[in-house]
Amino acid sequence: MGAEIIISLLGFGGTLLLVTVGLLNFSVFRKQLRLAQEQIETAVTQLEISRGQPVIQLIQRAITETTDHVRVLVEKPYLRPYFYEDKDWREGDNVSRDEVNAMAELLLTNFASALMHAAAFPQYPVHGIDRIIMFHLRHSPALRRFLLESFDRYPLTGLTLLILKNDARPEVEADLRHLITAAGDDERERRRREGLLRLFKTKEHTAAIQFTKYTMERGH
Repeated sequence: MGAEIIISLLGFGGTLLLVTVGLLNFSVFRKQLRLAQEQIETAVTQLEISRGQPVIQLIQRAITETTDHVRVLVEKPYLRPYFYEDKDWREGDNVSRDEVNAMAELLLTNFASALMHAAAFPQYPVHGIDRIIMFHLRHSPALRRFLLESFDRYPLTGLTLLILKNDARPEVEADLRHLITAAGDDERERRRREGLLRLFKTKEHTAAIQFTKYTMERGH
């Protein structure tokens, strides 16, 4: 009888031990599960942040590319009328033509970079940027002149800049014909400009920025 009681007690103790071990294992499992869930949530958060960073960076770049000239104009306010108020440079002005041209080059280079980013990245905030570029081109004889005189320096964005410069399609075509003639003996550049005219004439309802995308895809 005593042996049976001892065996029963041992059996009960063993069962209790198994239950205890099971509970401990379950507790550890729950902690591991909770830790795994936290790691997953952290990874998801980091992924969302990493996805958002390029957009933020592109927005920051867009702001920089379309407002970088403001810093220069704050330091040199006498240049402002040439880029905001339709003032054309004339002999005898207190500012040199070279300085006005340098400012025009800065603006157009930044605008060209903004257009290429807009064409390459859907997240780039193109709306509003095209308005800024259009405003300056239509209120600055210096910008318009520099664009036409240095058109070969903007092989990917030149056509888009011409479109933003003008009010109507015939004006864009007239600019392109002028540029074809101005290419002179540079056969390669002349053919490139003729190709831009053909492209423009076959894409009647295409947004200006799309022409930058087309030329980037074609490589010229």
